[in-house]
Amino acid sequence: MKKIFLLLLIFLMATSTVNAAKIDAYKEILATTRYTIRYNNLTPAQRVTNRDVAELYGKSGLIVEGNDFFLNRPLNGLITENGENRYEEIGYSDFYQCRLLRGGENFIFTRYKNKKGAVEYFGNKIGKVEANTRNYLSELMAGESFGDNNFTEMMNAMKSNYKFINSGNIEGGLSFEDFLAQDDKKISAIRYYFNGDILVKISFASYGRNSGGEVTGSKCIVKILEFTNSPTENLLKLPAGLQDVTKR
Repeated sequence: MKKIFLLLLIFLMATSTVNAAKIDAYKEILATTRYTIRYNNLTPAQRVTNRDVAELYGKSGLIVEGNDFFLNRPLNGLITENGENRYEEIGYSDFYQCRLLRGGENFIFTRYKNKKGAVEYFGNKIGKVEANTRNYLSELMAGESFGDNNFTEMMNAMKSNYKFINSGNIEGGLSFEDFLAQDDKKISAIRYYFNGDILVKISFASYGRNSGGEVTGSKCIVKILEFTNSPTENLLKLPAGLQDVTKR
């Protein structure tokens, strides 16, 4: 594992260091809780699936690792937030898992196209959804959800103890900023790519040891399609084809 750590550090420090600055604007956008982020996960994580069970959400948000529909497919993601109201979706083509947080309630549903090509929604039934109480404690402990797990860690890294390591320019007119976090169990590195001041791509790698002492890790490349300080208001409410049947 030391060899892996050393190679990762050499990679991060391969060019001359200057001060990180461009990512700060995006940290500020996240801090305002008013934004829209659209992304494409080009390297979705390997999944261990059970064909009889499809998990639709995890500790504090969506989870796709247990869902066969998403096996080996690049994923599209969207997150928009305006204060206490927040919407997430992740999926591909005509099948998306969705979560709406509104008024302290948590609505989880699926959007898809039926055999006739019409858009349908499934919550607890077709066209109906029942809210759960929002789990604020879980979000505080696990961090905010941003769709799939790797992208969630990338975004939460902007607000955590990742340290600036390096920055520079690469071919094609892009620049980058590198950050690193490590403890006695895991090392994680993240690189943000910019076209001018616009964030266009993020790459992430993390390695550590599991409970059995084996070296495990993950890596991910995400293309950023939009990262703005403008919430998409029409997504911050249930869609017209989905009825709220919550018993209050």
